[in-house]
Amino acid sequence: MEISLKRQAAELSADKLAAAALHPGGQGIRPNQLLRAAGLTGRRDPLTELQQKILTAAIELVHDPAQTVFRMKAGDFPALGDAGDVHVYLAGEIEKLARKGVWLRDEAAGMLTRAQWFQAIGCDGREIVFQFSAPVLALIAALEPGEAETQLVRGIQYKGKHTLAVFDIIWARKADGVVEYSIPELMRLLALEHTRYSYGQLKLRVLEPSLQEIYDWDREIFVRFGPTFSGRRVEGVWFEVTTGKAAAALREKEPEFRFAPPEDKPV
Repeated sequence: MEISLKRQAAELSADKLAAAALHPGGQGIRPNQLLRAAGLTGRRDPLTELQQKILTAAIELVHDPAQTVFRMKAGDFPALGDAGDVHVYLAGEIEKLARKGVWLRDEAAGMLTRAQWFQAIGCDGREIVFQFSAPVLALIAALEPGEAETQLVRGIQYKGKHTLAVFDIIWARKADGVVEYSIPELMRLLALEHTRYSYGQLKLRVLEPSLQEIYDWDREIFVRFGPTFSGRRVEGVWFEVTTGKAAAALREKEPEFRFAPPEDKPV
């Protein structure tokens, strides 16, 4: 028996082990659980909405990955909402979050790592103190400055299956004014080229819920988005993205996301 186990251990395949960890049950990584940065590919554990808020708030504190402890005023902690006994609820969520983590695969080294997000989370009533695990700090350090928020944080906070892909599309071209994509090109960017979605299905099932979720999370993004017609047939989509204070001002006037009719397309 011992010899058999040793033989099995000797025959372990790094690729098969990574496949088992990153694609449990042979399934693909859900887009909202996929992490990718500087040669690293990862799959994170599913999180509740409050756990997402705690984790994203903590990551946004990391401006210097060489630092190991990050502090947040208790008053700045994400709202708990109607949680009954807040202390019991928060203690339970922190305990669950402390067990959550991520699988990380270093493509160049072939190394697979299982890491918890936090080494420790502390609270004294005035501050919440976060201590990330070393592999997670290395992941954050591997990202370009500012990318921890636009890539890692977005990937954690969005629940929608296609929201992160839609965000990546609009964010990458935010400085380009009005941008147009053909329907086949957009379907390819969303990894939906294998489907037979009509424009109406694409709008209803993918674009509308994804853009609404982006709006729900961020008050400083404003999107104009509409169809491009060839006769009566939709052949593509156009969008124009505004960010920052200018977007916040536009959102005050028009807080809800909506699709623009063809006549509203900017020239």
